[in-house]
Amino acid sequence: MTHIAFIGGTGPEGKGLAYRFALAGHEITIGSRKAERAAEAALEVAEHASGSTVRGVENADAARDADLIILTVPHTAQPASLPDLNDAAKGKVVVSTSVPMEFGGGRAAIVDLPEGSAAEQAQALMPDALVVGAFQNLGAAKLWKDAAALDQDVIVCADDDDAKRTISALAEEIAGIRAIDGGALANARYAEGITALLVSVNRNYKKTTGIRIVGIE
Repeated sequence: MTHIAFIGGTGPEGKGLAYRFALAGHEITIGSRKAERAAEAALEVAEHASGSTVRGVENADAARDADLIILTVPHTAQPASLPDLNDAAKGKVVVSTSVPMEFGGGRAAIVDLPEGSAAEQAQALMPDALVVGAFQNLGAAKLWKDAAALDQDVIVCADDDDAKRTISALAEEIAGIRAIDGGALANARYAEGITALLVSVNRNYKKTTGIRIVGIE
């Protein structure tokens, strides 16, 4: 069992992933800027994943006590929130799930970041952590709805091979998920960009879609 902290875990993506990993038997901590909001979200996850261990605390406490950290904060909040967590995350695997996306004129578009991607921005803001980009293309609604298999791939990008293997194994604990080695952390920008495309596909087909990579035995 791994103790997983979700930083900014009160939103749909954080709660969805927390639910799935709680089902897999991991100890879950929901972090937020406000302990009250974290506690409320933790109660939701615990009730949804009956019998699981979930607690809610402030982000700093969540990061300090966890074995592994998953970031589910919006990319716009990263510069203000992540540097203060660097010491707590030193030497730990930190997963970036964020997508730098904005909406305008009825469509989704990727925001250009100086670092190249939200994952690379997270690494720059938390230099002592081992940042991995993953889970950007999973729909929060399907994660949260029930325990049904998702039949999707998760692209995992990182510069540290051990960290990449850790998150690949974790991803495959979600029913129906296959982890795909996406290469270096710099490639996370392409995985993040796929999300903007999926938003348009979802709108056109009135579905919640995901991705599969074909041709791999």
